[in-house]
Amino acid sequence: MFNIDNNDTITAIATPPGIGAIAIIRISGKLSFKIIDLIFQPIDKTLKTLKSRRIYLGYIYYQNTLIDKVLINIFKSPNSYTGEDIIEISCHGSIFIQNKILELIINNGARLATRGEFTFRAFKNGKLDLYQVESLLDLFNSENELDHNLALNNLRGEVSRIIKNLRKKILNLNTILEFGIDFEDEYLNKKNLRVFNKLLGNIINHIKYLINSFQLGLLFKEGIAIAIIGKPNVGKSTLFNFLLKYDRSIVSNQSGTTINYIEENLYLDGIKYRLIDNAGLKKKTRNKLELKGIKKTIENIKKAEIIMYLTDKINTKYLQIQRYYKYFFKKEIIFIINKCDLLKNKIKRQSSPILISAKYGIGINYLLDQIKSLSERFITNNKKTIITKVRHYEELKKALFQLNKMKENIQIGIEPDILSLLLKEANYSLDKIIGTITNEEILFNIFDSFCVGK
Repeated sequence: MFNIDNNDTITAIATPPGIGAIAIIRISGKLSFKIIDLIFQPIDKTLKTLKSRRIYLGYIYYQNTLIDKVLINIFKSPNSYTGEDIIEISCHGSIFIQNKILELIINNGARLATRGEFTFRAFKNGKLDLYQVESLLDLFNSENELDHNLALNNLRGEVSRIIKNLRKKILNLNTILEFGIDFEDEYLNKKNLRVFNKLLGNIINHIKYLINSFQLGLLFKEGIAIAIIGKPNVGKSTLFNFLLKYDRSIVSNQSGTTINYIEENLYLDGIKYRLIDNAGLKKKTRNKLELKGIKKTIENIKKAEIIMYLTDKINTKYLQIQRYYKYFFKKEIIFIINKCDLLKNKIKRQSSPILISAKYGIGINYLLDQIKSLSERFITNNKKTIITKVRHYEELKKALFQLNKMKENIQIGIEPDILSLLLKEANYSLDKIIGTITNEEILFNIFDSFCVGK
């Protein structure tokens, strides 16, 4: 891992390893322009200085040997990603060319960057705070539209702004307390106490909102969970396989084929879902494996956002079943009659129950429309301020604990210097989220998750 105090010039290949049409090599640091002057010759030989935010066409030479025809992109400090002088070289994607140019840069004074070192320098130079750094990593790893939008929103600094505003408010409260320490006679009279409690309550409510957003954040990252349930042999695994478009679950006419649950990701219109095929529900069984499977099914029902209840018979009690699951599990439920191609008593197709044949794909479009409709309430929240990291969640809980403790203590007349310490502890937790205060272990864990060229 890098030395956090290093200020030398670094370089790395920013594009994925291997052969490609184009490769990008980055240089960042004080020697960037000196190095490029030694190895690059612009096509326009009248150029005497390279201007920032310009692209130049030219040649990379090793001594008098031509290596490649390239484009270089110039970013002068402080208006660059890292806050330092940066040069990006776009060369042809030959492995030989990439390595040769990298070797030339290193031989002329740079060193090979370590994982995440370019982004670390952006953090160190105030271009990104730690929350934005982690959001950038989320953006790289985003797999669906919700996850992407959330990471992009956080990268813009929305959560960071809220955290910084909360820190400012806590500092204002602490100023009132510090005044009380110096001038005890005027400390928190009735008027000041009302103002103080109002400000404190506002801070607590904002932190509670962020804490409560964590579950929604996990939902966007991990996917909306859909549990397929029903009695044995009604076609749950067949439906599971049809939706995935390949045979993931074992399908058999024998009851109880699925003993343990199977989970796979499903993407619909850019939204990620976690589709869960569960063991069949039985009222009576002595089979220990089946009992374990049923227990796990109940657990998955509790964790899911949407339930697909599957049957292969016309059931006039479907409304009662829907009400039961909504009442006891507080879940959205889709009631499905499978094997409609085999039904002797034909019934009119309607939105609920949904008639399908998982074997032949009949009615699947109706089912998908219903899933999308029930997902709307999650999707409409994707532009709200939401946290996604366990680290942030834990620090916010610590801050809330200190503020609630302070709220209790102020009512019983605890001395202002003690209350001031509680405020400082709350602010310390917020500082750790955005990296105003942090330690090397946290930094190394975060930046080591990046690739070498970022």
